[in-house]
Amino acid sequence: MNDDTEQEYFYHRAEAEIEAAQRSTSTPAVQAHVELAERYLDLAGSFTPESDE
Repeated sequence: MNDDTEQEYFYHRAEAEIEAAQRSTSTPAVQAHVELAERYLDLAGSFTPESDE
């Protein structure tokens, strides 16, 4: 998997976790989904573009 594909994967996972949090009815489940979404966003944001040098 290249970096772009991995970054997109993490963004999509974060979106899915946010949607799951919105559907959840218990506070612990909402918190767990939000925490996972934050972790996926951190992972997605850790990618830096490679220069063409």
